[in-house]
Amino acid sequence: MGKKSIFNVGVKALVLMMGALFGCAGSASAQIATDSLMMPTGKLDWIDPIHATPVSSHYVLYPTPSRGDGTLGSCLVYIPKSYDENPEKRFPVIYYLHGGTGNQREASWMIERIDKAINSGEMEPVIVVSPQALPIGWYVNANTADEKVTSGPVHDVIINDLIPYVDTHYRTVSAPEGRGIEGFSMGGRGALMLAFAHPDLFGAVSSVAGAVVNWDEEPLQRSLECTFGDIASPLAKAYFEAWHPLSFACRNAAEIKRREMAVRMFVGDQDRLFEENGHHITHRFHAYLDTLGIQHTLEISPGANHNPSEIFAEGVRKYDTSFWNNHLRSSE
Repeated sequence: MGKKSIFNVGVKALVLMMGALFGCAGSASAQIATDSLMMPTGKLDWIDPIHATPVSSHYVLYPTPSRGDGTLGSCLVYIPKSYDENPEKRFPVIYYLHGGTGNQREASWMIERIDKAINSGEMEPVIVVSPQALPIGWYVNANTADEKVTSGPVHDVIINDLIPYVDTHYRTVSAPEGRGIEGFSMGGRGALMLAFAHPDLFGAVSSVAGAVVNWDEEPLQRSLECTFGDIASPLAKAYFEAWHPLSFACRNAAEIKRREMAVRMFVGDQDRLFEENGHHITHRFHAYLDTLGIQHTLEISPGANHNPSEIFAEGVRKYDTSFWNNHLRSSE
């Protein structure tokens, strides 16, 4: 990706203004893009028009029958150098979910850290897959019965289309112990939701500043309307709540615990998700998981705002790859 981060400090004010949901691509639109990894996508793009890739990654188109015959989505796939050197080995996969207004290239920060850790011997080799999941889709199946909704079946595309495609086209460990998921902001919320909804698919989940907000805590209401429906409708709010990660945690708590799913969360202490007007959003979700008896960790990064580069800044917190080593396995 080069020396410039897609989460550079110069756009911090814009990220804050756009609220907890919004991730990196909104920042890209606020400046002249000097790196193609920073260019934004359109509001309804299932296919990223920018083919730039971070280190050891390639651009992939895959079929999305959940959206209809002949439709396609795009993703980035990171392949470790040892993949071709060990033709009998199967590799675990980590799915990375981008934030609101983001795109598949947002995974660059995480891929760079993982690639460095693998090459240094600190981390076991893994595959990383980062889908283009609509700039704002909340990783759910949208309430398309509402005329204001512009999103689509993001959940079904990931679960029913992308994961089977990856398991078919790459040498993966196609079991929960070989499949993890991580995301930032909207993607952090999505990672928790998908993992808790499908404990039979995911063995580990990592949420980086996950937007585990309630309906009235999302400052940009139109970001709700495009997926859940008219913000004045109580049905739209009910639809939102039905897809909240907490709903799936409650529903599947016994299975999550039986399978010993690994769960970790991060947030910066300057993030509105940490505290805003007495709303301790991340801590509240943490307390819910405690009440349900779901084992997890919550790590607070001092001085960090809604930005992975600050959460995992040098001298603040290292991106801990041992989490994946400990909870995902490869297979010879």
